[in-house]
Amino acid sequence: MSKLILISICILLSQTTYSQAKKVIIDGAIVISDSEETTPQAGTIRWNGQDFQGYDGNQWRTFTYVVDTNVTDDFSGSGPLLNYSTNNETALPGVTRDNGRYRAEVLSNANNVTLHFNGSQGRLDAKVVTFPFEYIVRNIGIGTLNDSQTAPPDNISSYVFAGIQAHVYPNFESRNSSHFVVGHRGNTENTIEGKNTVNGSSSVNDAGANVVPDGRADLRLVGQSDNTILWYYQVPNFDVGNTPDNWIPYRGTGLMPGTAPVFGDTIYLGPITYAFNSSNVPFVGTIDSIELIGENP
Repeated sequence: MSKLILISICILLSQTTYSQAKKVIIDGAIVISDSEETTPQAGTIRWNGQDFQGYDGNQWRTFTYVVDTNVTDDFSGSGPLLNYSTNNETALPGVTRDNGRYRAEVLSNANNVTLHFNGSQGRLDAKVVTFPFEYIVRNIGIGTLNDSQTAPPDNISSYVFAGIQAHVYPNFESRNSSHFVVGHRGNTENTIEGKNTVNGSSSVNDAGANVVPDGRADLRLVGQSDNTILWYYQVPNFDVGNTPDNWIPYRGTGLMPGTAPVFGDTIYLGPITYAFNSSNVPFVGTIDSIELIGENP
């Protein structure tokens, strides 16, 4: 729906400030960025209007688009993950920072201990995130033990994934979550899988074979002011500063299959790596970086 918003725009140019005030009708987003379609940079919007991104008011207010350094992670160095809350750590003990990457070694999967499906919950390493937000994960996917940047070959019985899970907060034992993972799904190789789990019952589908040909992707989650999430992916962008992102809405809509969990204002959000059965085990899950961008009113 279009919003009638009174916007004051101030531009600092050559140490001279130019300002103007006008009424405009905006159907879409105001992007604060140093170039078209890139990740928003730090900046401020001032407004006077009703229901602007979930914030109401009848006087001028300001929010600043900020990077949340408490959640942002470049996995620098080597050693254990830092500042995560972990559920079911024993299901997948080999999760570390490895020379600047997240590395999750799936060495075995007896009794599907790593699985996330229906009532099964493998390991989740999460941080607490509050709506609304934008959460970007770079170069996430599957690799071999010897080379995390080379995906294992697929076969028709291989179900191996790494990705991101949004889990209801604060109870890890609740079987209510959504996840967005990259890997092989049976005879559908190099795909993106979406899954909603509500009260221990999962709905699942995928984006099709070879949508990310190397078994790795960039993922983007956009948490809305109504506590829902839109899901996007692209082939990895290794030149973010110079090459615009090209985000693709999951299955054309950005929505997961079935009914989504009811999330509160706060959720757990973080990486998972898992398998179903043992085909293509061992393998590793890998991530280059995670960035959380939030609105701080």
